[in-house]
Amino acid sequence: MLAGLYFGLLASAASAAPCLIFLHGKQTDTGTYSSWAAARNYWVNGSDDFVREATRNFATSYYVVGYNGTRPFWDPDAAGEAAAEIINATNGGADGGGNRCASSWSQGGSFWVIAHSMGGTVMDFILGNAQPSDPNFNLNGSYDVVAQRLGLVVSVGGAHRGSQGADAVCGDASSLCNFVASFIQDCDDATFWLRSSDDVQVRTFSNAPARNVYLTGGYEAIFGASACLTGEDDGVVQYASIFACGGNADASYNNSTVCGNSFKQEASGFINLDAAHENHSDERDASDADDRRQIPDGIWTCNGTSCAPDTVVASGMTTASFISSLY
Repeated sequence: MLAGLYFGLLASAASAAPCLIFLHGKQTDTGTYSSWAAARNYWVNGSDDFVREATRNFATSYYVVGYNGTRPFWDPDAAGEAAAEIINATNGGADGGGNRCASSWSQGGSFWVIAHSMGGTVMDFILGNAQPSDPNFNLNGSYDVVAQRLGLVVSVGGAHRGSQGADAVCGDASSLCNFVASFIQDCDDATFWLRSSDDVQVRTFSNAPARNVYLTGGYEAIFGASACLTGEDDGVVQYASIFACGGNADASYNNSTVCGNSFKQEASGFINLDAAHENHSDERDASDADDRRQIPDGIWTCNGTSCAPDTVVASGMTTASFISSLY
């Protein structure tokens, strides 16, 4: 078997190397909002560095966003701040560390957002409210400008349908899971709005994203935590959420059965890439180079045709390296 990547889905957006804009996930404090260094360190674990790998050792230009990860995804300090920083990046402005996109929007630059965890939910809200007909059009930022300028989003371990882990933290799971989760963190505002209940899910407050959101995530369970999640998971978010599935947010899926592109939380805009043997932390710090597997409607080909779901398509590859192969 010769496994390769099918670039057809990304070809129109990848005619030139994009500037990569990195959007972190939920936080238990405001460090990434007040300190750019904290936002940058989100992507680092010792000598492992997601940003370095994804940008091919910084050969590709990049910008690191910091927003208030303790606030709900729709908040001015979350979606509003993320939108403002994305626009700054596309205008050619520098992030807190002095990094700039090689070309601005006016100069013909192209831009991808790489979003982890709650970052995916934030982008769902921004891109799902970028048209005048959307329910929260430009709620607290120029979402329409963001949508105009972005090529696509790569969502890594995104909480698109909420997290059963957040359910437990907020006391909405089994008594045992609620008890264990109570020792992990508090049910702050961001966590409350990341539960899997329909009344708080981003799809309730948004329409289909104005730019395609490409989906990947991990299936390396975390001992203890994964017992409170349904089906394959990364220890924090279940597959039904990582892959933005329609129907029940708590449905049980694996690499062979996870929803394809025709059964997503919105009628369009969500597209499967693949799955990695990484947990929620590994996904964003490039610390675990491991197997990658095909999923239904995934991006990998085997001997010229789409690989069968659950096929091991690569070994020793982090999600950061996978992203670097997409452009």
